[in-house]
Amino acid sequence: MITPKNSIPDRQIQKGIFSTSYVKWKFFFRCLILLGISGILGLNSKSAAGISISFHYPASDEAISNPFIGSAIWADDSSEREQPFTLVYADLTWAEFEPTQGVYDFESFEKNNHFDLWREQGKHVIFRFVTDMPGQNNHRDIPEWLYNATDKDGKAYAVSYGRGYAPNYANPIFIEAHAKAIAALGKRYGKDPFFAYIELGSLGHWGEWHIHSSISPMPPVSVCRQYILPYVSAFPDAKLMLRRPFAAAGNIAVGLFNDTAGELEPTEEWLTWIETGEDKAHPAESALLRPMPEAWRSNPIGGELSTTMKYQQLLDTLLPQTLDLFARSHTSWIGPGSFVKVERDGDLQQALDQVNRMIGYRLRISKSEISETKNGNYQLTLTWHNDGIAPFYFDWKAYLRIVGEDGQQNLMPIPMHLIDIQPGIDFPVTIIIPQEILLEGMNRLEAGIVDPASGKARVCLAMVSPHDDFWYELLSLQR
Repeated sequence: MITPKNSIPDRQIQKGIFSTSYVKWKFFFRCLILLGISGILGLNSKSAAGISISFHYPASDEAISNPFIGSAIWADDSSEREQPFTLVYADLTWAEFEPTQGVYDFESFEKNNHFDLWREQGKHVIFRFVTDMPGQNNHRDIPEWLYNATDKDGKAYAVSYGRGYAPNYANPIFIEAHAKAIAALGKRYGKDPFFAYIELGSLGHWGEWHIHSSISPMPPVSVCRQYILPYVSAFPDAKLMLRRPFAAAGNIAVGLFNDTAGELEPTEEWLTWIETGEDKAHPAESALLRPMPEAWRSNPIGGELSTTMKYQQLLDTLLPQTLDLFARSHTSWIGPGSFVKVERDGDLQQALDQVNRMIGYRLRISKSEISETKNGNYQLTLTWHNDGIAPFYFDWKAYLRIVGEDGQQNLMPIPMHLIDIQPGIDFPVTIIIPQEILLEGMNRLEAGIVDPASGKARVCLAMVSPHDDFWYELLSLQR
């Protein structure tokens, strides 16, 4: 039976509870303070060590902005945005990066993409390295020295995508030089938590691992794999992502990105690649793919909105379709083509709020249950829930914060991995709170998810509970 907070239901006063010892009753009344939490209090039957008390926290329907999910913007555009964002997208052509062999221009790349600003604001980067960027004019996106070193082993093109130069990706000199370039990027950014997502570019137009049929076929799996392996060692902490579910990834953990997000037919085709590993439009390329239907459970899904669709359509007449495609894709982020241009509190805000309430993770604690153990410690069980469509993929930790009357604090790690809180399931976690870790007087117990780079809680939990600086109140204990 459950009742409003701070009251005891008459029907709970029965033989089982009356037989509880004085010590257990003292514990019970110490727990009745909720510090204004707008939840409800439930009483469970007596356990072996004593009664347990449950606190329930309603889910919030607020549209929240959290790290690693939501809309992304172009990193080179620092203009003000009305909509919140936590991600920025930066790409880099090889010609820009290594104009002289072995000399890497990090300074221009970081300055042009306002890295100092985004770091200061706590954003994270989606990064892509590109060797072929179709454009309006004849050009090459590889350095001149590499063009000569490979004996001009490639093909200039003018196709429906635009104009450019497609290298021969099977050229061993090109492969070796590419590995060195990625290693240089990894040396500078591989341990930098600022770099969150690495889209495995390097190969094909826009780094999307496809080549116009009039130019050349895609290289075989053995060659494709040589464009994945350098990233694995260079970026051990970032999340690697492929445009399609390529067999070349083997057992390497990769996510996927869809650069036609929101558009029905291309996204349906992309979902078919993931589900079956079959490319019906280009049967010869099916040999390059493999099914990855469960990839989203351990690796992220992202991508930008289709360039042929207007975001206004996606949030208006096509909103049900938009939500369905994102849900079936298990999308965590959208960008750099995204919804950041939507007018704040305008006609489309309600629809965008629906999108933001769904994509990525949406973590909360639905219930806490506490009891006193035989040796005077406390057993606390927190039931976590994920109302989103994807897990939290990064190795951040959840903590229990114990705050005394004088503001003194103690932290206890909550023994779990956030990625295990999969969408739609209850995930209970039990922690033993030693009596000695409690402070004299009243102790406020709070939960939060901490960014290891800053040591501060940074994740909004989708629950109705008083909170401050991303710490959410659960209950209080008197020592």
